[in-house]
Amino acid sequence: MDDHLLAGRYRLTSLLGRGGMGAVWHARDERLDREVAVKELRLPERLTEEQRRTWSARLDREARAAARLKHPGIVTVHDRITGEDGRPWIVMELVHGRSLADLVEAEGPLPPHRVAQIGLQVLDALRAAHRAGITHRDVKPANVLLESQRVVLTDFGIAAVDGDATLTRTGAVIGTPAFMSPEQVRGLEAGPASDLWSLGATLYAAVEGRPPFDGANTGAVFVAIATEDPPPAVRAGALGPTIMALLQRDADRRPTGEQLRAGLAHLAQEPAVAPAPAAGPAPPRRRRGRPVLIATAVAVALALTAAVAVSAFKLRSDAERDQAARDAYRALTEPPGPEKSMDEVATGELAVTYELCPGTEKCDVAGRVTATMQWLAAQNGVRVVYPPAEMADCGTREGCLISVASPSLTGARIVQSDDRLLLRVFVRAPR
Repeated sequence: MDDHLLAGRYRLTSLLGRGGMGAVWHARDERLDREVAVKELRLPERLTEEQRRTWSARLDREARAAARLKHPGIVTVHDRITGEDGRPWIVMELVHGRSLADLVEAEGPLPPHRVAQIGLQVLDALRAAHRAGITHRDVKPANVLLESQRVVLTDFGIAAVDGDATLTRTGAVIGTPAFMSPEQVRGLEAGPASDLWSLGATLYAAVEGRPPFDGANTGAVFVAIATEDPPPAVRAGALGPTIMALLQRDADRRPTGEQLRAGLAHLAQEPAVAPAPAAGPAPPRRRRGRPVLIATAVAVALALTAAVAVSAFKLRSDAERDQAARDAYRALTEPPGPEKSMDEVATGELAVTYELCPGTEKCDVAGRVTATMQWLAAQNGVRVVYPPAEMADCGTREGCLISVASPSLTGARIVQSDDRLLLRVFVRAPR
């Protein structure tokens, strides 16, 4: 089909990529003299007429969904045309770059800060779509395009658009199995939190080199997503807690877009590069012919000396960590209640207890939890504050946990004790 003129205007020049139901061509808009990408719908002959209409409607939906969005992180749709055989085509901007999937395949796992940079731009694109009432429903590395420092989200073919009649049969599951959220796997309605789960799976794949869930077949992948926790992201470093929070099976426990953006913005910063050590004098050459007994004795002496030195250093560094934890505690702004106690729970980690309310029956527990989260978010160095899984648990003796991404705060727990509502903040020495 090379050099084919489509709609008397778009001349196809080369094939850019092909999928199960379509292909993307490099083309030239001869009317405006510009390069474009043209998406072709290719359907197998065995499909029924109803199935053909459904797939054509999905391509139309992609054009409408993307055309409603004006954002630098979302591919721009220029036109929707019909070919000579009646099939729809979409004319889009041409993104000069490769997909995130291609990059990982070519270079292997990416550095965490680079993955955070990519995730931040994809998140901004998703939030723009969500504000416009559009859920993407197919966020994955293959749909993330990289053009120099620009990151572009593409392929809104199965997007859910508010106000549009759904094209999906009740209970049907559509998407890419390894990157589908648990609710999509169960055939439930997908929403913004579903896109954030898929973003988490995309970031996991980028930093680990593989998706968070795998299996011998699609059914096995679905079962794993619906029932299991993903393996820890061992290469993710500081990005790991954010990825794992996004991959929560319970959509209500995932961070919001606003919370996620604060964390990714911090993690996307370039890591400091340590200066190369200065070149020193060449080590002295060993004298040969020394007796083995002497060499062994020297080695034992050195080992004992090293052990003593390490022990002394450990004691000194433990004391330094304890002091650093207390310094971090003193750096907290005025807490939301009077301090009751400060206990050392581990070397370099303190648990500070505050009283939020003298009696839980007269206390607005939800209000105190909200105020506590706001207070935690205002502390120096705090990147993200994750709300408790169940707000109702905060007024019980078991309590609820508020997670924090911070170099000096590991989290906070709100519990009921002796009819009082207490806040325990866990402070550690900054790394």
